[in-house]
Amino acid sequence: MDESATGSVNFFGPVSLLPETTATISPAMHLRPPAIDHGIISLLWAVFFGLFIWIGGSAVGYSSSETFIIGAVVGFLTFVFVRVYGDEEPRRP
Repeated sequence: MDESATGSVNFFGPVSLLPETTATISPAMHLRPPAIDHGIISLLWAVFFGLFIWIGGSAVGYSSSETFIIGAVVGFLTFVFVRVYGDEEPRRP
C-alpha cells in the first residue's frame, strides 16, 4: 500500500495540489433605479399629459390651437402638482 495516498507519510496532513481558495459569498444585490432629479420627473409627466391632451383633442375633432392651449395649461398644472406633492419621503433603513 502506498502511504502517500493515505496521507500517513505526510506529517502535516494530506497536501492538495490545487491552491486553496476562500470563496466569499456576497449578499444579494439590491437593484435600485437611477437617481433622477424630481424636477425632471415632473417635467416628463407634464410633457406626457400635455401631448396626450393635445393629440387626443385633435384626434376627436377639436381645433389644434384650442387643444394646444388646453394641453399646455394641463401640462403646467401637472408639473406643479407632481413637483409639490409627488416626492415621497425616503425610507429609513
